[in-house]
Amino acid sequence: MKLLRPILLSVSIILFAWLFISNINLINVATTLNEAEIDSEIKKVNEFTDMMRLKEFAIEKINYMETIRNRFADNAMIRVAVISVLIILQVLLYATGGNMFSTKATR
Repeated sequence: MKLLRPILLSVSIILFAWLFISNINLINVATTLNEAEIDSEIKKVNEFTDMMRLKEFAIEKINYMETIRNRFADNAMIRVAVISVLIILQVLLYATGGNMFSTKATR
């Protein structure tokens, strides 16, 4: 038990760090860059004169959005699994109690 708590704590810290770092990518820091990209896409749509080309462009964008949505769903499932493991680890750490950094031997 003396060795189990530090291992569980280490795994817990690593998983929390991974969860934190993986969510940092979702923060919209470069708002102006995103707005420029949106303006560029709107300009492309406004330049279409042929209806069939516009439809192809719209279908391509819809398929791209579907791909992105599926990736977000997959990532969300991974995060839910990591959070579940973290909850179990925290319960185990709490249940085992005691001070793992204590220099006194426990009986």
